[in-house]
Amino acid sequence: MRVVPVCAFRAIPMACMTMIATVALPAMAQAPVETMKEITVKAAAETADSLPAAAPGGKVAKGARLGVLGNVSVMDTPFNITAYTSQTIADQQAQTIGAVLKNDPSVRTTTNEGHLVENFNIRGFGVSSGSMAINGAYGLAPEQNTPTDMFERVEVLKGPGAMMMGLPPAGDVGGAVNLVPKRAGATPLTRVTTSVATKSNVGVHADVARRFGADQSLGVRVNGVLSGGKTWLDHQTKRREIGHVAVDYQGKGWNVEMDAYSLTNKVRKGAPMQPVLTGWTRVPKAPHGSTNFFYGEDVYGNTETQGLIVRGQVELGAGWSAFASAGTAKHSYDGFIFGTRPVLPVSGGDSGKATGTAYNSWGEYETSTFETGVRGQFATGAIAHKVTVAANVMNYEGGSRGNGTLAINSNIYNPTPIIMPAGKDASTYSQFNDDVMTAVSVADSMWFADGKLQVTIGARAQKVHQKLSNYEETAVTPLAGVVVKPWGENVSLYANYVEGLSAGTTVKAPYANEGETFKPYKSKQAEVGVKWAMNTLTQTLSLFQISKPALIESNNRMTTDGEQRNRGVEWNVFGKAGKDITLLGGMAYTKAEQTKTAKGLNQGKAQFGIPRLTANIGVDYAIAAVPGLELSSRVNYTGSQWLSQDNALKLDSWTTLDLGARYATRFGAMPVVLRAYVTNVADKEYFESAWGAGRVNVGAPRAVRLSAAFDF
Repeated sequence: MRVVPVCAFRAIPMACMTMIATVALPAMAQAPVETMKEITVKAAAETADSLPAAAPGGKVAKGARLGVLGNVSVMDTPFNITAYTSQTIADQQAQTIGAVLKNDPSVRTTTNEGHLVENFNIRGFGVSSGSMAINGAYGLAPEQNTPTDMFERVEVLKGPGAMMMGLPPAGDVGGAVNLVPKRAGATPLTRVTTSVATKSNVGVHADVARRFGADQSLGVRVNGVLSGGKTWLDHQTKRREIGHVAVDYQGKGWNVEMDAYSLTNKVRKGAPMQPVLTGWTRVPKAPHGSTNFFYGEDVYGNTETQGLIVRGQVELGAGWSAFASAGTAKHSYDGFIFGTRPVLPVSGGDSGKATGTAYNSWGEYETSTFETGVRGQFATGAIAHKVTVAANVMNYEGGSRGNGTLAINSNIYNPTPIIMPAGKDASTYSQFNDDVMTAVSVADSMWFADGKLQVTIGARAQKVHQKLSNYEETAVTPLAGVVVKPWGENVSLYANYVEGLSAGTTVKAPYANEGETFKPYKSKQAEVGVKWAMNTLTQTLSLFQISKPALIESNNRMTTDGEQRNRGVEWNVFGKAGKDITLLGGMAYTKAEQTKTAKGLNQGKAQFGIPRLTANIGVDYAIAAVPGLELSSRVNYTGSQWLSQDNALKLDSWTTLDLGARYATRFGAMPVVLRAYVTNVADKEYFESAWGAGRVNVGAPRAVRLSAAFDF
């Protein structure tokens, strides 16, 4: 199903925004201030599917969805969870999920900012772009690059989430990212947001919501986005179109909702640089982030996704309800979307001379999911039980073709335009995935002494059937979690142990064994922590260990060898620290080691590409002397990390600063919010992360984003 984006606002030129701002700002300064109301889901009662309220400061919610367990309060879950709200998305003008996750100290990207594909590390383990869940269901979000415009919340669960969320297509264990689509609220909404970013990338976003009927039972919300123009990467242009329709009906004792969306991204003339360092014992100077190594008329990339999701539940009486969901999504891409990879040999010294290869790819994947279950509450003596029984199945199939070009000689510091050489046409199509993943799960959350002690136990019987390799793996994975509140509701001590079964990783380009899919594997996590809420500020301190079979690089091939074991401690904070100050962020220390390696090779050495110390500290300050004005800042720190498995090459640490401003006012009777956000204020030149051994990502340059949101 294809949903056509709302395109009526194509006729609204960016010049109108500039003219309105120029004429209205003097009057706005004297106008009474009214902050725009955030639109949240209409819920008759607090249920497992109700949207948790925002915490003080509005940046993070008080709870998040734990898959089949439904929405759970932060203080009542034995896991480390964070739910970023639509206010955070809007104030930071975050266009993709990757931009939102930059607030989390345990998350780091493994592809450049601005890349058509967004991949991450959570707690030091890879989480791919295809592993976003929508309302707890994997495989239904855009697979390459996920926009924020259709979502109300971005929720992060740390550690393996298979027990609660099921199996992601790529088998990730570091964490789970769940997305909550927008819904029509009780207050009618007609909002148009115009924006402009560095080098004139201009956009318009229309967000319209209404509820209908005498009891407001029918809700409709429509989002449409159209943007395009030059970007901060030299010579590059981008265009994106998004359409999303959300319909929900709240009946008496039952409800049903539907999401249908379409997303198209088109990129021309290049992609952010991902240099490959060969023979180096030190890391050379990074080029400026705006440098475009591959640019030419024949360099392009396209991605497209259409999705349809239906969910519903019905009350069965006596505290029990049944729920079900079904969805399908189709993802496709073509062009040079997997980055531009100049090989920088040590023989060239600091000259920057490099030989590059561009990869022309075409791929198509389709996912279908179904889940059903029952959820209920009952008591056995003084013990209260919250029980969930669920079954789900996901089919994931597709493949791709790709081909590298002949050598392209240029310079990473002073590139020249290219004419695509021979070999640009994609090769023969190969199907890489035809996987069926099924599971049945049971979980029981038991409350003792009015919730002062909460014990959650569960088990998930999972099966991975990889048809192409004629391989099946079945396992029962346990969950055990404890929450203790010895001093009231403001302090929670928690612990968890969880195991997961994951689908085997499929090797991507440029490795020689591209397309090879490894066997399913098990992962384990143990975690303890404390959460405490001091007035309007909530903090979490966690100690964790996660282990899983490791993948290593050898002779340009990916192979399995030993185990990767990550141990760490992380501190998260959100809320208000006083009347005018809002905090968001934290720090994480992760020690990732190679263990149980073949013949002891690299035994005990650090896993490459995982910094030990990371931090993101965001501070928002409301200016009391200017009602409606709020200033924000965020410091981003990533410690040094190894670039090779033998720990012979190290990437230096880096720090960047982001600054923003938000001004809520009125233009006549119309509420208006003006926003500005600047990333990498000092325009630092740096390599931000690794995407493989000796393979680095160039950090983005300074970028400015301005927007004006009008509520009609």
